[in-house]
Amino acid sequence: MVEDLKDFIKSKAIVSEEKIKYLEPILGFVEEFRPLDIISVNYDTCIEQFCNVRKLVYQDGFDVNWNPKTFATEHTDVRLYKLHGSVIWYQSDRGGYIKLPVMTKESEIRLVTGEKAENLMLYPMQKWDYAEPLLELLVEIKHRLESETCKFLIIVGYSFRDDHIRRLLWDAARRNRGLNCILIDPKAYQIYSDKLKYYNVQQQTPSSLDGRVVCLPYKFESVFPYLKNYYLKNLREGLSSEAVQYRAEIIEGKKANWISCITPFVNAEHCEKVESLLERVNNLEIERNLQMNLELLLKMFANLSANNREEEASLYFKKFGDFLRVILVERFDVDVLVRSRFAVIYFNSIRHDSGAGYIGADQFKKLIENLSEFCEKRIEWVRVASEELRWVTEKLKSLNTYLEPFEKETMGCEAYINMRTTHIADVEGFRNKYQKKEYPEELQNELKSAIENIEKSILSEILRLPEQLHLKYSVL
Repeated sequence: MVEDLKDFIKSKAIVSEEKIKYLEPILGFVEEFRPLDIISVNYDTCIEQFCNVRKLVYQDGFDVNWNPKTFATEHTDVRLYKLHGSVIWYQSDRGGYIKLPVMTKESEIRLVTGEKAENLMLYPMQKWDYAEPLLELLVEIKHRLESETCKFLIIVGYSFRDDHIRRLLWDAARRNRGLNCILIDPKAYQIYSDKLKYYNVQQQTPSSLDGRVVCLPYKFESVFPYLKNYYLKNLREGLSSEAVQYRAEIIEGKKANWISCITPFVNAEHCEKVESLLERVNNLEIERNLQMNLELLLKMFANLSANNREEEASLYFKKFGDFLRVILVERFDVDVLVRSRFAVIYFNSIRHDSGAGYIGADQFKKLIENLSEFCEKRIEWVRVASEELRWVTEKLKSLNTYLEPFEKETMGCEAYINMRTTHIADVEGFRNKYQKKEYPEELQNELKSAIENIEKSILSEILRLPEQLHLKYSVL
């Protein structure tokens, strides 16, 4: 049965060309970081196949025989470290190690020299036996991760059940204080919390990786195209900004502007880093910045929710909904101006200036569109989207539709009446009362109040929680 299982694994691990298209974003990483180091604990040939198809030069420690000096070969695009072996690596019964990129389903073959050779693969739960390539690969990877030039390790779909690899990473992070990780897995936070965050989970002893892991609980093929130019870019920007503020405060004795670090970390979805920064700043300063606060609350909620951190996610969800109601309902405001003896309604609820600069109706609508797009993507990327995330997505779409008539910010009285015929109880009475050629101040104020009541009613309905969510959040 063991031999049959080995043969089965090999037959499934030889990857065809059409199944590797999802790896295309690797090209961007190679272009910027050449040679790109890729560490794999899989046996399959997907990286080798991708490199062959895309004409990339890769080194895996073999020429034909095991020769780790090949990693130092010039003009290399990818250095591939296969820690658990490969379906095309063989160990002969005479102690040698060779690579045979041949299409065979059997795990054991006979060479022309008469030697028998068996696949060099470390199977799950198998006791570690000495194998020169696997041992030397561990040493090589340790050296790479401990180097100051290594700033980011992207981990994809790995649960860290191999204790030796987890300890290797802890040691590297302890020696290389600039190393940060991005962990991509539907159970990203659970893996981080159970395997990486603590040396001892029961005693909650923080490890060298505590606070240095971004948990992205998404499908890899969905998030991969955004990894380099969005997540990694924002993470680098956030860490750079944090270093500047740290130097200003600790070394130069100046007042640090920690708020400047928050937005890139929010965009990178580095929730632990955002929460640590929020402890250092005045939250009122963030609330005064409409765009920053909306993005912070929504993106923190979405990531925490997808990571099944329901308690923390609920708090951000409630704060996001409350803040929307404040800026859209409680602070809703219009001006009624008289031009050429006709009323012109000037919508300035979304021209909310709270100390962070002017936001016009068109800018606010663009912000809502971006937040809506963010939510829609996250629904596609997660295995199961929460009811709250679906509600937020639906409401942002509704708000985007609501804002369309107000992009130009001004509207004549007749145009407004025609737009809101279904929300005005007595349309003709409203028209006769407010569609005038003369607008004394008292009438202007009455029209302003009437419009505000109508719009607040519409917005309140858009933002109304369904009964099941209302009951859930009424106690928070």
